[in-house]
Amino acid sequence: MDAEATKRATQKKALEQIKNGLATKVRIMANRDCCPACRAAEGAYEFDNVPELPLEGCSHPDGCRCSYAPVLDMFGP
Repeated sequence: MDAEATKRATQKKALEQIKNGLATKVRIMANRDCCPACRAAEGAYEFDNVPELPLEGCSHPDGCRCSYAPVLDMFGP
């Protein structure tokens, strides 16, 4: 399995764990030095509309380094 396929499988597993938890949505988190494509994708999404990671069109020399994070806006104190 190449590096891109490994990243895709890891992110897919992370998204499934978020969906099966308490999250109401999922957020794409981008690094500070990300490319324009990753910056544009950053934000919260409904589960049915979230882009697959790593993002196609990423132009960062190290590849897409975005990650998924849960949005827990209905839970907590």
